[in-house]
Amino acid sequence: MIGCKELRCWTLLVVDNEPIRRQIELELRTVREAIEGCEREIARHERLDLPAFRKWMVVECSDLLNERRLIDEKIWGLRARLAAIQGLTQHGIRHVAAAFFWFREIEQDRPAIPPYVRRAWEEVTVGGPEKRKARGVESSCFGKRPDDEIEEDDGFADWSGGAGDRLSPGVSDQSESEQSERGEIPKHKSLYRKIALLLHPDLAGVLTKQELELWYQTQRAYEEKDVAALETILARCDRVGTNSLTLSELRAFVRQANSRWATLRQSIAGLARLPSWQFLLVSAFEVSVRLTDVRRELEAVIRGLKSEAMTAENELARIEGYAERWVKRRKGVERQLVLGF
Repeated sequence: MIGCKELRCWTLLVVDNEPIRRQIELELRTVREAIEGCEREIARHERLDLPAFRKWMVVECSDLLNERRLIDEKIWGLRARLAAIQGLTQHGIRHVAAAFFWFREIEQDRPAIPPYVRRAWEEVTVGGPEKRKARGVESSCFGKRPDDEIEEDDGFADWSGGAGDRLSPGVSDQSESEQSERGEIPKHKSLYRKIALLLHPDLAGVLTKQELELWYQTQRAYEEKDVAALETILARCDRVGTNSLTLSELRAFVRQANSRWATLRQSIAGLARLPSWQFLLVSAFEVSVRLTDVRRELEAVIRGLKSEAMTAENELARIEGYAERWVKRRKGVERQLVLGF
């Protein structure tokens, strides 16, 4: 019996990837168009709706905004006094009543201030700008807010603040040198390299006018380390260089674009909860409804600020009571010493 070996035949199957590539590129273009639509909505809100809403608030809610501003200034003054007294207790004046007494003497610019009290006060007021900023105390300004803490438009902090934070992805606070020591690449450099593969003239060849403008924007964003702008540019890169990319690389671009789109949708969902969203497009009835809501929220904020101011005033009154009793005891001891008791 003659043994025979099994014959195996290998067949090379050629798969046409062009339809798959066209489908992925179509999906990429669709997502990028959606991204551009989201960016246009956000840009319109920042450029048109938000300024118009702020001007409207100045006219319609001027009474509440002024009341809030006055209460804010009062609270800052109370906080400054309490922080100064607390600072004295942390630098040699153990008793809070004594700290209040000497703070009031310093505030009234009395000449008979003991050296140890002056040293404690210098620690409070000359202990560095970070310390003063943390305490809200300035050496020559009582009952006022520090200049570096005053906002340009304090009345709109609750309505317009945070929009930029929601649109910009988080960037690590660590320095580039620390990241380099651990072998990590800063986010803006990583994004720049990905864009360069698609838009660098030496790699992508001849660029269209739109693509060349994107490349110039990339240079500026890289110099400013603007991660949000670089991510946006990466998402807007169109067909440049895609013919030389593999299917897996194209799918990676689709995933990145979908991630960017999801981020923008979340940003728009957050902005849509603000009364300034699409302010110029709503009807007169909707404007009146928003006015009612805005005034109601401002009144709630003012009630909270008044409660905070009352708490601070009560605390100062309590400390002042301690200080009065402390002064009486001190005068009694001094009288006994004079009489020789």
